[in-house]
Amino acid sequence: MLLVTSLALHSCNFKDDSGAESSSMGSFTAESDTLLVLRNSQYDLTLTLPKSIMTAESKFQFRESFGDAELYVHPSFHVYISKEDTELSEIKKELQSDGLFSRIFTVESDGELFYQSTLPDGTEIGFGWVKSLSEPGLKMILRLDSQGNYSKQDVRTIQKHMKTLSIL
Repeated sequence: MLLVTSLALHSCNFKDDSGAESSSMGSFTAESDTLLVLRNSQYDLTLTLPKSIMTAESKFQFRESFGDAELYVHPSFHVYISKEDTELSEIKKELQSDGLFSRIFTVESDGELFYQSTLPDGTEIGFGWVKSLSEPGLKMILRLDSQGNYSKQDVRTIQKHMKTLSIL
């Protein structure tokens, strides 16, 4: 029992690649994972991603001019995280009112939208995803970069990995 307690306490102090420390009881990272930490006056977030998907250009940063956080792993994994009270129904209306693209929503749940964009001639452009996260007194929206071109598999991979996002 002492060994288990010792291992649990030791594994709660993680460092990301920049050396910033984070404490998260109940979050365990494998040696093959990278713990990303974004802490400033606006955001206090952690995210665990496999090192195998990281690139030299990968970044997790606060974008001061936009007031949101950007997670760029590679061109097929680019997410913006913003604190906002916007409801998914409002975001869906915005997407539907786009004058150029039409959207087919294939997944609509309480906290998530998954859709495919098409041009008026029927050309399929790619897939999109929006997720709402709520904590007491805080609501965040996760969105794919609107300029990105995401396959269905890209979006499924992003969904899977964004489940490790923790709001501290």
